[in-house]
Amino acid sequence: MPATSTSSAKAPRTPQAGLVPLRRSAIRFMAIGVSLVMAALVGAPGAAAFWKSVGLGAGSAATASLAAPTGVTAPSVNAGAVPVSWTASAGPIVPTGYYVTRITGSTTASACGSSPASLLDGASCTDNAVPVGTHTYVVTAVYKSWTAVSQASGNVTVVLPGSNRLAFSRGPSNAVAAVTISPAVTVTVQTSLGVAVANASVALSLGNNPGSGKLSGTVAVQTDGSGVATFPDLSIEKAGTGYTLTASSPGLTPISSGSFNITPAAATTLQITTAPVSGAASATANLGPITVQRVDANGNLVTAGSLAVGLSSSTAGAGVFSATNGGPAVTTVTIPNGSSAASFHYGDTKAGTPTVAASSTGLTAASQAATITAGAATKLVVTSAPVAGAASASATLGPVTVQRQDAFGNPTTAGATTLLLASSSATTTFAATSAGAAVSQVTIAAGSAVTSFYYGDTKAGSPTITVNNATLGAVTQTETVVAGAASQVTFDTGPTPTVSMNQPFNPVIRVLIADMFGNPTSTGTVTISTSISTCKLGGTTTQQAVLGVATFTGLQPQGNASNCRLVATSGTSTATSNPFSDNHN
Repeated sequence: MPATSTSSAKAPRTPQAGLVPLRRSAIRFMAIGVSLVMAALVGAPGAAAFWKSVGLGAGSAATASLAAPTGVTAPSVNAGAVPVSWTASAGPIVPTGYYVTRITGSTTASACGSSPASLLDGASCTDNAVPVGTHTYVVTAVYKSWTAVSQASGNVTVVLPGSNRLAFSRGPSNAVAAVTISPAVTVTVQTSLGVAVANASVALSLGNNPGSGKLSGTVAVQTDGSGVATFPDLSIEKAGTGYTLTASSPGLTPISSGSFNITPAAATTLQITTAPVSGAASATANLGPITVQRVDANGNLVTAGSLAVGLSSSTAGAGVFSATNGGPAVTTVTIPNGSSAASFHYGDTKAGTPTVAASSTGLTAASQAATITAGAATKLVVTSAPVAGAASASATLGPVTVQRQDAFGNPTTAGATTLLLASSSATTTFAATSAGAAVSQVTIAAGSAVTSFYYGDTKAGSPTITVNNATLGAVTQTETVVAGAASQVTFDTGPTPTVSMNQPFNPVIRVLIADMFGNPTSTGTVTISTSISTCKLGGTTTQQAVLGVATFTGLQPQGNASNCRLVATSGTSTATSNPFSDNHN
């Protein structure tokens, strides 16, 4: 509190005219009065000051105050060595130093090794060997013979060093994962004398952590007026048996709670926990086991109650499930009560990466991609459509593609396979490339599932080609060979040596047209004329060939039919008949 004044005095001088000199006693009285007035204004004990003057003359005096320290603080709970700090005195008067006193009830004692005769220079100190009990601290600023005293600090409760004054007044109880522990956990803070400590900081953390969980909620609070810290919203998201909490507070020994358990919440999700399966195509479920488990929203395994789990696959083939390796086909498995998981096996006839799914009503489904590879090759298949084309002496029809497959039709690529080529036609030619050199076999190379070749035949018809391997067997396909462009004309039925004029030829004239290999052409026209101008023809002389035959019904000789010949023309090809004459010649 401000309580000090300072003074200055000037040397005596001759009184000025018109002034009444003051007596020294009057000056001293005035100085004392100023000091008392200043002290009364700041609420501090009075402090006296006086000035001495010799002779007559005028004097002057200046006053100032010594400010008290402020903000004296110390921890609310301690174990014997109490740190005390304060804010230094403000104002023009800088204290010579400070001393600290400790007040316990009605008893006051020097603290921090300080006293009015042993001042402290700084604005903090440590009060060692403080007795057990509740105390406050006061700091006094000193300047020469003046002092200013601070307000008292808050209560400081000192306990025996090492004594445990934290207690779980209500420990944690069993709870469901991620659900608030109820009733709320409470911790009491007391001094070694059993006195409740208000406004003490208490923090909770996990001690034993069997589920590797996280303690959520308000984990640090202050005690109330009864020394009780209440934690209203604690929760742990991971299930486990034998959790404990640890309570701690500055200056006090941490304590552990009794053990408690966190159980899983209701199941929300299915999970496949095993690695993706892979293997050869099969009609039985021999891949696995695949394990599916149920968990709650925080990933805790759920074991309560039995649960039916449906099984499905995205395969384009035939997917099959079983409860055991190669066992009877099933569409569901059951997670039994007391367990969190069930297992099954999978098989598929179609090579690829089908998605296997496990689902149950109300739960998020689980899925996983399986890898199905082709099995060993067991057969050959011609995968290209039957070829068709004109008769040829070279292999130009195709390509004809042959694939090796497993028992389920999946292409296989392992190893090399030699294929022998044959045909039901004796005039067939095979080649590895279009119009290439003739071959009698081709090979499916290792790493590939197919090979191709070309086919040719000089005889029109529907020959059957055969592709054969000693291990994989044979496969056949019927091809279509048609006649090429007409290049041959012949009389199938020509005129007889003698004919009746103006009467149709008998038998009817028939002309054949064929390709270069003698295959009757399916289309084309034939025109009949005579070899000499005196021979005339009546009736239709041009006919469309049908299946390589042009039939001239109603064609008749006219004019001078002596040593006549018929000439058949189709395109650039011609044929001449035997001579004929009128039967009257």
